[in-house]
Amino acid sequence: MKMLINGKKVDARDGRTMDVTNPVTGEVLDTIPVATKEDIDEALNASKEGLKKWKEIPLKDKEEIFQKFYRLLEEPETKRSILSTLIKESGSSIRNGLFQYQGMPELFHGYLETAKRYNGSALVPGTEAGHDGKTMKDLQMVIYEPVGTVFAIVPFNAPLMLFGYKVAPALAAGNAVIVKPPSSNPLALMKMVELLWEAGVPGDALQVVTGSGSEIGDWVTSDPRVNAVSLTGSTEVGLDIAQIMAKRLAPCALELGGNDPFIVMDDADVAAAVKDASFWRMNSAGQVCISPKRFIVHRSVLDQFTRGVLDFVKTIEMGFDMDVDKELDRYLAADFSKFAGQNMVMNSLISEGAAKKVESQVQHTIDQGAKVLIGGKRHGSFYEPTILVDVTKDMDVMKDMEIFGPVMPICSFDTMEEALEIANASSYGLSGCVFTKDWQKGMNMCRRIESGTVVVNGTGTYRNMMQPFGGMKLSGQGKEGFYTLGEVVESKNIVLKGFLD
Repeated sequence: MKMLINGKKVDARDGRTMDVTNPVTGEVLDTIPVATKEDIDEALNASKEGLKKWKEIPLKDKEEIFQKFYRLLEEPETKRSILSTLIKESGSSIRNGLFQYQGMPELFHGYLETAKRYNGSALVPGTEAGHDGKTMKDLQMVIYEPVGTVFAIVPFNAPLMLFGYKVAPALAAGNAVIVKPPSSNPLALMKMVELLWEAGVPGDALQVVTGSGSEIGDWVTSDPRVNAVSLTGSTEVGLDIAQIMAKRLAPCALELGGNDPFIVMDDADVAAAVKDASFWRMNSAGQVCISPKRFIVHRSVLDQFTRGVLDFVKTIEMGFDMDVDKELDRYLAADFSKFAGQNMVMNSLISEGAAKKVESQVQHTIDQGAKVLIGGKRHGSFYEPTILVDVTKDMDVMKDMEIFGPVMPICSFDTMEEALEIANASSYGLSGCVFTKDWQKGMNMCRRIESGTVVVNGTGTYRNMMQPFGGMKLSGQGKEGFYTLGEVVESKNIVLKGFLD
């Protein structure tokens, strides 16, 4: 595929490309350009022209464009093409693909409705504190304007959904957007942008640049023509971007790493905890930023919990030979939620390199004294669903070593204070949960766990689009969700002095 710059599909100026492969089969699915600095410069210049046009389009006209986009998404061949591409380039499950695709209209519609409510306000004359009567004849207004050009950096694990969380609010608020898709699996996202162009979004207001993230990221974020950055990615990359943006006081919204605690108290409904822990840790081969990753279980229910998750993991099938097109024939019109909790097929990780990293992290934990109860083996880009026992709170996996794969390290505790100590020992604070039948205890623990979201009797994967979603500590800054467009708008005060005379 080609880059999408200034309304055109273009190659890199020097002709360089990189392969996009199926991590299951190794098949080369397509190539993408490796952008040069000149390509980036063209996109940045075009974005300023696109911004001028797009921000002047009324919301009612933007709504018509989005409505056409929704209709295009429902065309069977379009749906099949994008889903087939997404699943093959990501090594993803059918459920994950449907989840991302089916959520797209809700994201764009919800953010547009939120933008309608960012309608400004008028300050009533004479109501400010210490008023001395001198502003009684002045009309004071607060309005909201687009921040400008937003650079959206999208990760590999949910490229369509996270594209929606970044691009939908930016466009609804009137911004121009330049998207950097994941190099490993950019193709479905690029097809989504083509649909938005077809629906009427100007080709200079929404663009896609591809290539090496380490090069493109620095070029774009350090350029003053970029007014804001939205990143979902690693903490290391997020810290670099934050430093670059801070030098010119430009905003950035960062959703970064996480090592989310899953606490099971002695009075928990253990069967419910087992069900949620097993499914949400193993879902999408463990490649979910807000999935539970550290299992902190009261010693009195440790055996019961461990037997339960072991029984679940034994039912998981490895998806080595999954026929994607055949599965799409069967499930194309299905609701993704119907797949939850049953007949799990373990998909591959995004690459063999990612699976090797999980393999190394598991071995590191074994070297520190943990034991493998089940799993623990890699098969190319696949990693077996794995349970680690005899894990202690001083091990790296129970602190800052985030395993982005289907691995459950189980650590016991004796007191609530000890559970909270383990949960808060990480420098991350994205999400977490507590299972207990005592709601007061659950509320107390929620208030003390250092995470952006904490759920009682459910997992931290709970994400309502109305919530201000984001992390604490090194898990990031800024929020996503319909709750606010604050990351992509600027407030402005306008005063008409003497207007009411």
